[in-house]
Amino acid sequence: MAFEVKMPKLGTTMTEGTIIRWIKKEGERVEKGEPLLEIQTDKVNLEEECPESGILKKIVYLEGQVVEVGKTIAIITKEGEEYNDVGKPEEIMEKKQEVTGEIRGNTEEKKNAESETEKVKASPAAKRLARENNIDIKDVNPTGPDGRIVEKDVINYINKTKVTPVAKKIAEEKGIDLSTITKQEGMRITKEDVLSKINENLTLEENIKRIPLSGPRKIIAEKMKKSKIEAPHFYLTLSVDMTNAIKLKEELSVKIEKLTGVKLSLNDIIIKSAARALKEYPMLNSSIENEFIIVKEDINIGLAVALEEGLVVPVIRNADKKGLSEISKESSELIIKARSGKLLPDDYQGGTFTISNLGMFGIEEFKAVINLPESAILAVGKIVKTPVVDENDELKVKPIMKLTLSCDHRIIDGALGAKFLNRIKELLENPVEMLL
Repeated sequence: MAFEVKMPKLGTTMTEGTIIRWIKKEGERVEKGEPLLEIQTDKVNLEEECPESGILKKIVYLEGQVVEVGKTIAIITKEGEEYNDVGKPEEIMEKKQEVTGEIRGNTEEKKNAESETEKVKASPAAKRLARENNIDIKDVNPTGPDGRIVEKDVINYINKTKVTPVAKKIAEEKGIDLSTITKQEGMRITKEDVLSKINENLTLEENIKRIPLSGPRKIIAEKMKKSKIEAPHFYLTLSVDMTNAIKLKEELSVKIEKLTGVKLSLNDIIIKSAARALKEYPMLNSSIENEFIIVKEDINIGLAVALEEGLVVPVIRNADKKGLSEISKESSELIIKARSGKLLPDDYQGGTFTISNLGMFGIEEFKAVINLPESAILAVGKIVKTPVVDENDELKVKPIMKLTLSCDHRIIDGALGAKFLNRIKELLENPVEMLL
């Protein structure tokens, strides 16, 4: 009996997947558990194992196609088993009904159009002239007896129109904006004018590269649009003196590297400070679901990692309960997995707060878009040596880093966001406190 391979659901939010490549070819022998194909989800690329042994009789969807979760993507049969490729009876019936419906619909539309034209009072000469010039006779104003359209009315209509009917029809079919075609006053836009504009556009498009909006980039675009529409963003920015945080990094880096094999980064210290602040201000660790504000007990911090094909956000779970050595090791492992395309769904699901750091790209300050359903995101800039007047009114050069907090105003008010951000500042400027 033929076995149907379905598009798997590889994550709680996954609704469709893109087939990147078929590892096995049609007609080949396949064994249960060996890699069958590579699938691209909204986050990562994953190899899917063969669910059954046999012959890969048919590949239903080709590489590059997007398939809904649960749809059949391939057929596996036993050795020597015949497979009828005509499709399921209900599928054939559906297609037949679709075609029949289209034919019926087109026929009815044509009859209705002919019926409407017949109802209009017009002389045979007027109808013929309108037909020759692709004019809808109903658009012509009648001047003849009893509201009848005569040949003169059609001629007047043609002379008054700024664009010929044929030119108008071609422009509509090809998506040409007639307002972009300029003519001398009193002259009509003709078919030749529209065709000339089409050729002009084709010449311009020769220097344009069109990239399909698909895969992770399409998902990111949809999520960012949804976030900006649903969540009213507001932004808070402050400067942090990173002197003590840098000292702490230098003091602990060697010890942590010996312990974990990974160097401690300033971003690890920022993650730890954010986790501590979230513990004290839990509303920043919440989301809106079905008209309720859901405050999350677990503090799972997502790290925005930039890849060529888009952005992924692997998650450090229970970051508030982990020390700097654990955070450093886990952060490094997740970033390596992300860049090599080895993230699993559990690696990037369940985040409650996100940190995006563009400091390594020389960006001093930016505003990040909230990663829904989370209620806030922290944007981290580059550390810049800056002249600062200290508490003794003395001018000193200090390593200053700017933090910008994006908040969902449905959940977080300005004062609460400010307190949270200032708490992160306090912890970074006195980092020993977060170790206590």
